[in-house]
Amino acid sequence: MAYQLPTATAMRMTSDEFLLWSPNDDKRYELIDGHVIQMTTSIDRHQTVAGNLWAEFRAHLRGKPCTAYMALDVHIDESNCLVPDVFVSCGTADRNRPRGKSNVPLVVEVLSPSTAAFDRKGKFARYRRMSALREYMLVDVEKLATVVHRRCEDGAWEIFRYSAPAIVRLASIGLDIASDLIFADLERAA
Repeated sequence: MAYQLPTATAMRMTSDEFLLWSPNDDKRYELIDGHVIQMTTSIDRHQTVAGNLWAEFRAHLRGKPCTAYMALDVHIDESNCLVPDVFVSCGTADRNRPRGKSNVPLVVEVLSPSTAAFDRKGKFARYRRMSALREYMLVDVEKLATVVHRRCEDGAWEIFRYSAPAIVRLASIGLDIASDLIFADLERAA
């Protein structure tokens, strides 16, 4: 998703204020370093892949203490609330919170040409601040490739690269998912 860069007149707030804020429009927003940023609408290929992942995660997690979400706020810290394409949240506290999930072991961003660089660096730098995060998955719909960053026991991050038709391993939720499922129906979205 594309971002409107903050300007000198951009709205500023804390993450707590942001999570209480409810604009009267159909637009989506993120809080990045205290700046409210309007997100633009994604393209159909992006939505197809995000939906595929969400559906697989939901089915896999049914009956377990974790839930998959699409396009909902993740509370990072006092000045950042991001909206990943798909993520997994665990625990009672997060279940009881309608927005601002924070016990998040897995975040997925589907790359768009306009946001890929920020997703790879800026967003990842912010997501890494969450102690619960175990994996950060980037999905490239153009190259049909996936990169999974996995936190090691010592806090370092390993990188796993997958190209179709590989099986992508998501250790954080105990799921092996075929690339064919991740990229299913893209020909209809093209």
